[in-house]
Amino acid sequence: MAGRRKKRGGEGEHENAERWLLTYADMITLLVAFFIMLYAMSVMNIKKFEQLATSVRGGFGGNMMNGAPNITHGGGLDGSPAVVNDSKHADVPPTAEEFPKLGKSSGESADKKNLDHAYEVMSAYIKEKKLSKVMNVVQTSRGVIVTVMTDKMLFAKGGADLKPDELALLNEVAKVVNTVPNNVRVEGHTDNLAIHTPRYPSNWELSVTRATTVLRYFNQRGVSPSRLEAAGYADQHPIVSNDTEESRARNRRVEIVLLRQNPA
Repeated sequence: MAGRRKKRGGEGEHENAERWLLTYADMITLLVAFFIMLYAMSVMNIKKFEQLATSVRGGFGGNMMNGAPNITHGGGLDGSPAVVNDSKHADVPPTAEEFPKLGKSSGESADKKNLDHAYEVMSAYIKEKKLSKVMNVVQTSRGVIVTVMTDKMLFAKGGADLKPDELALLNEVAKVVNTVPNNVRVEGHTDNLAIHTPRYPSNWELSVTRATTVLRYFNQRGVSPSRLEAAGYADQHPIVSNDTEESRARNRRVEIVLLRQNPA
């Protein structure tokens, strides 16, 4: 009897001594699965990743939507990563931080397309109407800038009342402005000849009034006031010298700027 008990005790000790092998084997299995998952994520094969994620999460008792994790395919040729959303947050859209490259490039692409369109339309209008001597359009880091010489097209010399016969030009600009979402800045400029009248004590008042006059007209043509702003610079930003009357006429101008949404 004593011998049998001793034998049973030895078998029990032998079984206990081998239990660590089961724990070790389980740990190795989990590590292998973990590294396979990391490898699959680095390769970014979406289909295989979905299958692996389904298997692993299912094995750990994780919750899944329709039998698979919710995956937003954000990966693309631009190198932007795919974002995996947990099922309990599946209805929450990814933030701009989650798609820094994709979100930014998409915004810049749309803005560039809008400004390119505005530039092309205004260029065609100037060419069609043969207005290159009194009007021009350029693209800069600020956006699309439409420049109009005021004396011959918009205002009488020294005044800020729009010429009724020249409103077709502003109507065309307003049409273009209404086709894009960009904010609009109207800037007034004068030459360096001093002005001193009861209505305009200096060129500052004249330049600001001309800018706000154009701004109000755009508002009347349907441009939202929340998109509009005005500024007057008097003679502080000439585009040419003020040595001759012809040069001073070029400096007397209004600039309509379609502001770039993502300035450089």
